[in-house]
Order: sequence, then C-alpha cells, then structure tokens
Amino acid sequence: MKNLIRTTIIIMLSTVFGFAQNINWQSLEEDKSGLVYLNFGYDFGMSTQVGIGHKIETFLPIVLTADYSFPAGKNIADDFKIRLGGQLQLFEYKNFVFSTKLLGTFKRHETDLVRMASFGSDFSAIAGFYKAKWHVAAEVGFDKTISNNLKHSKFLRDNYPEIKDGWYIPTGGNWYYGVQGSKTFGNRLEGSIRIGVTNAEKKDENALLPYYTQLGLVWRY
Repeated sequence: MKNLIRTTIIIMLSTVFGFAQNINWQSLEEDKSGLVYLNFGYDFGMSTQVGIGHKIETFLPIVLTADYSFPAGKNIADDFKIRLGGQLQLFEYKNFVFSTKLLGTFKRHETDLVRMASFGSDFSAIAGFYKAKWHVAAEVGFDKTISNNLKHSKFLRDNYPEIKDGWYIPTGGNWYYGVQGSKTFGNRLEGSIRIGVTNAEKKDENALLPYYTQLGLVWRY
C-alpha cells in the first residue's frame, strides 16, 4: 500500500498542468520584440497561464520567457507551475522555421495527503510555416520531473507510519505531440491555439484524458 500511494503521488506530480508559449517568429519585429501572454485550456486539468517574453538578437534569435500557471479551483495558491527559459530559432529558409525550446520548471501540488514540490525541465522541437500575420507548426516535446520532494500530512503518517518524507530522484515525465498556430489581429494582438496528445514516460500510466488544448492571446510591445 505504501508503494502504491508513493507511486500515485509521483505520477500525479509529473502530470501537473504545463502550457508552452506559442511564438510566431515573423511577427516579432524590432520595435515590437516584447510580448505578454495569457493562455487557458486543458492540460491534465483546466489551467490558466500568464507570462512575459522578450526577443533578443544573438548569433541566433532567441525569445526569453517567464510564466506562471495555475489550475481552476478554490485554492489556486496550492497548485502552480513556474517556468523560466527560452525558445531558440535554429534554422530559417524562406518561411520555414525550425526552433527548439528549453525551460526549467518548478511545480507545487498539494492535497489532503501530501504537499509535493518538484524541479524539472521542458524540452521541445518545433517546425513549421511562418508568415507575418499567421503561422502553423508541428511540435514534439518532453516534460520531465527530475526531482520531487514529498511532505506527507499528519493523517497519512498516522495511518502509514512507515511512509517517508524527502526527495525522490528521478520521477516521471510525459512526451507530447501536437500542432500549433496563430493569427495576428491589427498591429499588436495575436490569437493562438495548440492541440495535441500526451504519452507517459516508459510504462507509467497515461492520464485519463491524454491530450491538451490551449487558447491564447499575445500582446506585442
């Protein structure tokens, strides 16, 4: 029973909400290289994400991003996800762009049985057709929970005295595969969409609804 509870907890944390920002490289002009975004949809639960990004010109274009996600529900401060990182444009030929995204993540999830906090990473490759007013692309990625800290409630410890608090390395992860697109309205506003499926790492159990959907708004400045 103890191992079952521990395994269930780890799988739960490894599948907590995690949106990715949908970037149209061709719409980020020199005088509008910053962006703020709002995303919402389903990704292992109904979630909302707010974030900010800025494009910088190095030897390759890169957009640095920081965002905060939280689920729907009464106690939204109990569960959240913070991501820091960026998306790098590796190759461009005419309107075809290939880019990669690498983010560090921190997740927190709390139930009546346990408080879970973890560090991880989110890596993906994105390839598609980009125009100034719209884009469409395919995406494949891997969201990995690397290190997970469990702090169990008094109720759980009273019923299972052998259960241990502490760090567990490594834990779980999820592959995701999907498509994304965007449409620009006016000079600064952009609407975006992402849809796809998820698949648990190795032989871990998949989510009850193994897919994700995301609708978003981006304001460029």
